[in-house]
Amino acid sequence: MSASTDDASDIALFRQDLVALKRDFASLTEHMKGGETTTVQTAAGEIERPVRSLRWQAGAEGGQSNKAVSLFIEKQAFLVLSLAVAIGYIGVRVFRR
Repeated sequence: MSASTDDASDIALFRQDLVALKRDFASLTEHMKGGETTTVQTAAGEIERPVRSLRWQAGAEGGQSNKAVSLFIEKQAFLVLSLAVAIGYIGVRVFRR
């Protein structure tokens, strides 16, 4: 009967160890998921800063280009008007055919 009691206690200990192993594995899995999420969020944050900087820089340069074109049109109004008429004339000749 003592062998039977030892077997029962061994099975009970094995079950306790198995429950503890399942709990530890679940905890480890959740920790790894959290770590992956943190890594992805960190990478996204690192990418977001340069993208914002580039977007701001592109907006600033676009504004400068717009000002430069406007200034050119104001100073060279006759030239711009002549180019528009010439392009229109060429467009009409091409589309007539």
